[in-house]
Amino acid sequence: MARTACHAGLRPAESRSTRGAAPSAQPVPGGGCQAGGARHTQQGADMTNTNNTSDEPDPEAAHCGYCMSPTRPIVGRCHHCGTPICRICASKCVGCGHIFCTDCRVICDTCGGPVCAQCAQYPRYEDEPWCPTCYAHEMDSLAPDYHDPYQDVPGSEHLTIGLEIEVDGPHDHQAFVDSDLIAGWCMDGSLDRDGWEYQTQPLDTDPQTLSRLHDLIAGIVPRKSQENAGGHIHISRASGQYATNWACALDGLDANQAAWLNMRHQNPEQNRWCRFTDYYHGKEVAVNDDHDDTIELRTFGPWNADSAEQLLPAIKWIKTMWRLFQRHPDSRTAGDIEAASRTAWADAVPASAREKAVA
Repeated sequence: MARTACHAGLRPAESRSTRGAAPSAQPVPGGGCQAGGARHTQQGADMTNTNNTSDEPDPEAAHCGYCMSPTRPIVGRCHHCGTPICRICASKCVGCGHIFCTDCRVICDTCGGPVCAQCAQYPRYEDEPWCPTCYAHEMDSLAPDYHDPYQDVPGSEHLTIGLEIEVDGPHDHQAFVDSDLIAGWCMDGSLDRDGWEYQTQPLDTDPQTLSRLHDLIAGIVPRKSQENAGGHIHISRASGQYATNWACALDGLDANQAAWLNMRHQNPEQNRWCRFTDYYHGKEVAVNDDHDDTIELRTFGPWNADSAEQLLPAIKWIKTMWRLFQRHPDSRTAGDIEAASRTAWADAVPASAREKAVA
C-alpha cells in the first residue's frame, strides 16, 4: 500500500534564513569591528586564556572579550576558547549546558537552539548542524512495513483505510510506538520539534479494529495548536474507484457537513493543503491521485482527542461511498454522487448532531 513520503527534509520558511543570524558589524574601541564574532580586537585576544575553560566569572577580566563592552558584567569564560564573556554574548549549549561565545557555538537547524561543536550532530542528508535532542528525534523513526489484512481472504478488491496521523508538539509517543496499528513513524519538518507523523497499517473496517483506532487517537491530548498538522486518509484502489468520483462526493457536502467529518476543504481559512480543485495531483489538493495503490483524501484535519468522535463517522461515510463506487462505477452523474454523499453523511453522523455547526 503506497503512502505519502514523510517530509523530514522540510523546514518552516524562517528556519534557515532567520534563526541564529549573526549580529551586524559594530565598531569597537581601539579599532577593528565585530561581525558576529568573526574576530576579536587585539585587546580582547590578549585576555583570552585557552587554558582556562571554566564557565565561572573571572574577576580579573576587565570586560567582555567578545563585544568589548566596559559596562556589561562578565558571567564566565567560553568553555572552549576561554574568552571572558558577558551575559549578552554568552550562549548555553542545549546539549551539555556549558556556556560558549558566539565563535565557538553553532545553531541547531531544527529548533534554533545554540549547540557547541562537541554536541552538534549532522544528519546524513544535510550539512547543517542539529542539537542532540533533535538528532535523536530524527533518528527515532521506523520505515513503514505494511501488511494486508486481507492477504488470506479470497479476492483482490477489499476496502482498507490507512491514516497519516500528524501530531504537532509533545504527546505520548510511546503509545504509538507500542501499537500494532502503527506501521511506521518519522519526523516531519513542518511540525514542532516534539511532533511526529505516524502511518497506520492498511486497516479493515470491522468494529473491533475501528474501536482500537478510536481509542489510540482519543489518547492524543494536544498541548499546543495543531494548525500545522493533518490527518490524511488513504483508501485502497479498486476497479470502481476514481479520484473524480471522490471529488464529487466531497463537493456534495456543505461547509458544516464537511466540518462534522473533520474535513476542511470547504473552509477557505483552513484548506491551504487540501483545496478543492479539478485536478488531483500534488500536496495542496483535497484528493490526491498520485499513489499506485491508494487514493488519498487530504481534506481531513488532525486526529486527536478533540476530533476523535468524528473519526468513526468519517470512516463510515468513506465505507458507504466506496461501496457505492464499486457497485455503480460509471452509471452515476456528478449530481447523483453529490446527493448520495449527503445521504451517506446523514447516515454516518448521529441525528442529534446533524444540525449542529462544528466549524
